[in-house]
Amino acid sequence: MIGERNRVWNTGRHTGPRPPGASRTAPRSPPRRAPESEHALSQTHASLLMVAITIILALLLLLLLLSMIPSWSWTEPPLPPIIITDVLHTSGDTGALTCASRIFLYNNGSTVYENDLLKAVIYRDDWRVCTVQTLNGHLLIPSHHYGVRYLKGAGCRTPYWNPGEEIEVDLTDGTLVLGAKVTVEIFDKRNGKAISKHTVEA
Repeated sequence: MIGERNRVWNTGRHTGPRPPGASRTAPRSPPRRAPESEHALSQTHASLLMVAITIILALLLLLLLLSMIPSWSWTEPPLPPIIITDVLHTSGDTGALTCASRIFLYNNGSTVYENDLLKAVIYRDDWRVCTVQTLNGHLLIPSHHYGVRYLKGAGCRTPYWNPGEEIEVDLTDGTLVLGAKVTVEIFDKRNGKAISKHTVEA
C-alpha cells in the first residue's frame, strides 16, 4: 500500500496531502522558444552589420586608390608671370559704359622687369588688334601707340615693373567687346621671346 502511494505521488497524479516520507519531484517546464519578433530583429542587426562592414571596406579601398594617384594631377596649371586681372568696359573718368577696353596687367611672378624692354601684343578672339611697343608709361607718349590711349599704374611709372604691381592698358574704345576672348602676350624686345601669355573672357 505504501509503495502504491509513493508511485501515485511520484507520478504527480495525486492532488491530496502528501503522505509522510513521500519524495518531492519538481514539475518539468516545456523548453522556451524565442519569439518570432526576436528572431527577425537579430536577422536585421546582422544585415545592418554586413552593410556597415561593406561601406567601411569600400572607403578604405577608395582611400588606397586616391593615395596612388600623383598629387600633381589634382593641381591646376600655374598662372603665367604676367596675368590679366580685369577687363573693364567703363570709362575711367565717368564710370559710364563706353566699351572703354581697359586691360589690367599684374606682375604675378618674382621677376623685376625693365618695362621699356617689354612689349604687349593684344588679341581679341585670336585676332591681333593692338601692339603696345613699350610698357613704360612715360616713354609710350612720344612713341607710335596706335590703338592705345595711355598706360597707368605702379608698374609703368618707373623704369621697373616690380612683382605685385599693376599696369592699366587703356585701348581705343570699342577695341574689346563684352564676352570676347582677350589674350595678352608679353615679349622681351631684346630677343623677341615671349615671356608670358594669358587669356580671359572680357
